[in-house]
Amino acid sequence: MISVRSLCSIALVLVASGAAGCKEDPPPPQPEPATSAAANKGKANLRTPVSPIAKVDPQSMKEYRVDACYFGTLSLRQARDAYLASLGKDEPSEKKIPSFGLEDQAKPGDPKSLLPAKPPTPTTGAAAPKTTALPPGAAAPKAAAAAAGAKGAPGKPDERRPINIGARAPYERNARACTVALSLKEPAMPDVDAALSEYAPFASELAKNIAAAANYYQREEYKKDSFAKGKELHAKLLAGFEKLDAHSDKLGLAVSAWHASHLPDLSKADEGQKAAITALEDARALMVMLASKNVDPAAVKTALQKLETSAAALKAHGSTNQTDPWSKIMAPAFDNFLRDMKAAEPKLTDKGISSPSLYLPVVTSFVSLIEGKHRALSRSLMAKAQAEKAQTAGTVQPAAPAAPAPEKE
Repeated sequence: MISVRSLCSIALVLVASGAAGCKEDPPPPQPEPATSAAANKGKANLRTPVSPIAKVDPQSMKEYRVDACYFGTLSLRQARDAYLASLGKDEPSEKKIPSFGLEDQAKPGDPKSLLPAKPPTPTTGAAAPKTTALPPGAAAPKAAAAAAGAKGAPGKPDERRPINIGARAPYERNARACTVALSLKEPAMPDVDAALSEYAPFASELAKNIAAAANYYQREEYKKDSFAKGKELHAKLLAGFEKLDAHSDKLGLAVSAWHASHLPDLSKADEGQKAAITALEDARALMVMLASKNVDPAAVKTALQKLETSAAALKAHGSTNQTDPWSKIMAPAFDNFLRDMKAAEPKLTDKGISSPSLYLPVVTSFVSLIEGKHRALSRSLMAKAQAEKAQTAGTVQPAAPAAPAPEKE
């Protein structure tokens, strides 16, 4: 046994060593003097972006948002036509599952498909894959988990299908462009602003209901509630579809009138911008024809040929000016739009493109053109600002180069 006196001696030694250690600790660092901090304020910030930020004028920005709103929400018409065609005059039921035409966009497994790829079907016989032998009565881990989930065992994973993001994106994303356009107050567009104030909340609500219905049927939730939510959404969709044309046409007329009275001024534009804007106006005229109630197929084909010519001119300019942002960004977008238009042309009637699944890619690729124009404009403005900055820096006399170090003998 250790005596009490020994324990006290050990404690005194520890206390003494601790006190000595504290004396040897270095003093805490002193704060930097205020004069030094003030001096650092004048130094250059290394995190400041080198490239100037492009500033798009308010009119171009608002026109971009308004166009994305109107032409993008033509996808709501596609959803309506596909939905009504799949049901006819009936309500949703086991015999008639509604469709928004998204299933026909591409085959499962296609990288561009809106649908997830189907899992491979298990094979049997000689072609069946080899597996490691298990003791009798033992199930493979994955198979056992799947069987337990199917039987409703506690803690089973969620059996619902994943949400189809492709079904949600084209409708709600395009409707959000209307909300953004409505928030832009400058410049004032009286007729457009009045139409937007009615259309933006309407389009947002309808797009939300379409996305909810698409996910409801894609996840097969109707099997759990006997179509209760499906019938509720059906009533909301019919009410919205009935008002869609009136709201959309009102906004479309206002947008067309605005562009007719505010034609783009290309007098100071470079060749790439002129070619891109000319082709975009040809594509816009084509989309306006397709959105009208009475479509002239012959006029649409003529407009399509005109667009092919103007798009080819932009591509030709890009072949000799490979750094030009207009041709570099917009030429591929025109290729996609022309491809989708030619694919839909066989289904062109006096009512427009009769196949909803072919109409949606046309709408989507035209919105890509609108977005491409905005990106090209921003890139062009940034390039001009950089050129001006470099020219200004070039007027300053450069410092003399340092003398070369003497060579060693």
